[in-house]
Amino acid sequence: MKKFVAAVIAAAMPLAPASAAPCWKKVAVEAAQIRDFEMMLMVSALRCRSTGSNFLADYNRFIREKRDALTQVNDELREHFRSVAGPIGALGAYDNYVTSLANVYGAGAEGLACRDLQSITDAANALPATRAALLELSDAAGTTPHLSGARCDVVMAIAGQEAEQSADDFETRVAVASRSGEE
Repeated sequence: MKKFVAAVIAAAMPLAPASAAPCWKKVAVEAAQIRDFEMMLMVSALRCRSTGSNFLADYNRFIREKRDALTQVNDELREHFRSVAGPIGALGAYDNYVTSLANVYGAGAEGLACRDLQSITDAANALPATRAALLELSDAAGTTPHLSGARCDVVMAIAGQEAEQSADDFETRVAVASRSGEE
């Protein structure tokens, strides 16, 4: 009976794949969202400079005035990639991530014309130079971070559901085994 219970317990435990990448913590997700927002503005400012909505000077002002908050965000992202790729691979992973963001916006920001992006840049310039203000504006602009893996809060929610289901399955198996032993 002890071997059977041990086998049931082992079968009930969810196994994580050995190759599972570290998930994105909330701070890194927010940093990615702000970095995504900033990249959208940068690429768009370069794309739109030959149109009637040339806001490159306004974008450059945004970068100068919000430098401390943007540096904080980049440091948070670099820390995320250090935890994922280690100290040696972190810079390459970060560079690949930023390059992929630029490529996302190379053909434009979906649903936004140059004049829309100019308005968003004007709003960004009117904000206080804080991470929280940038996060709020990136939310309002509908920016969603492009992540190279799962969010930890989503992974934990799924794991919690699986653990709950495994516990229910375990209790059912023990009850069935107990009844089988009685017969």
